Amino acid sequence: MPGDPTYWRLRPRAPMPGTVLGPLDEIQEGKGKEFVFGRGKSAFSMFVVRRGEEVWGYLNICPHFSLPLNYRAGEFMNEDGSLIRCSMHFAEFRIEDGFCAAGAAEGCFLDPVPVEVVAGLVRIREA
Repeated sequence: MPGDPTYWRLRPRAPMPGTVLGPLDEIQEGKGKEFVFGRGKSAFSMFVVRRGEEVWGYLNICPHFSLPLNYRAGEFMNEDGSLIRCSMHFAEFRIEDGFCAAGAAEGCFLDPVPVEVVAGLVRIREA
């Protein structure tokens, strides 16, 4: 079952739809960039992956252990940039829909955060 497209709104400190995350150019091709709102244990953490002019956003939470996907800042992808990788246990997720194609979370989905590019800026999409 795909990740819940509304779940992100229920998380503490979730940004409002329309929130600008930053310029598309600041997200490297085939890489992910983390965005954090708030501090401490209640911080809202998400990341955006870029391919060309397209972007996909997900909560930075592995569905297997409920831990952040990245061990190091900005490291969300496997070596060739084709899949999102959890650095805790190496589960790999498809970029386009967050489906876990391999690893401990196989068959699970990442929870999406809807994002779009408007005038060169990445923002959280309006509902």
